[in-house]
Amino acid sequence: MAKKVILFLVEGETDEDALAVIFTRLVNDHDIKFEVLRTDITADEDMTVKYIEERIDKVIQKYLLKNPFVVAEDIIKVVQIIDTDGAFIPTSLVKQSRNRKTEYFDTHIEAKDKDRLIRRNISKRNIVYSLYNRETVAGFPYEIYYFSRNMEHVLHDRAEDLTDDEKEELAFDIADQYTDQPEKFLEYLYDEGFHVCGTYKDTWEFIMDGNHSLNRYCNVAVFFEQLGIGLEKESTEG
Repeated sequence: MAKKVILFLVEGETDEDALAVIFTRLVNDHDIKFEVLRTDITADEDMTVKYIEERIDKVIQKYLLKNPFVVAEDIIKVVQIIDTDGAFIPTSLVKQSRNRKTEYFDTHIEAKDKDRLIRRNISKRNIVYSLYNRETVAGFPYEIYYFSRNMEHVLHDRAEDLTDDEKEELAFDIADQYTDQPEKFLEYLYDEGFHVCGTYKDTWEFIMDGNHSLNRYCNVAVFFEQLGIGLEKESTEG
């Protein structure tokens, strides 16, 4: 009997490069598949809570069309991984930049266009709030997880702006380091420097609070815990 599929929706190819093989080796009971969105659909200026489910359904249908050996009934769970990009901070922490650049700091954002970024943050917060409170999306069991401020921030402690080439190099570093010892990657997800402990909902309430979505946090460990793979280990929330 073929293994059932867990379909990951990720923003970029570097997410797939870093995580796909490691996740596959950790989750032996299911096939792990990745679909690269090439954008953050939760932050799309034209996206709303009303239409996000339809957008995710289109992504899933596109995946099924490209992979005719997989049928909808094979997918037991859809998992989305997003970067927080500081989107859940209070509007008071978004400042107008003086150098016409958008820059992210641990305590605030200096935006090229303050009003536009505030609108993006409010929209993304509403969309993500809707998603993490749903058990199903487009008819599939659904979960959403985050790297904050982004994957490079969490896995490499690199908070500065990086080029695409630098991101790709860091992604391959993670794959090279953990592909042959995926259990070490699972241990790393519990690093006290960024691990958020608690239930699925607890970790989302935490990252939505204050300026946490600008800081280095991650709740991906909860995905493995939901499958019974997580480590029995307590960690501080920073």
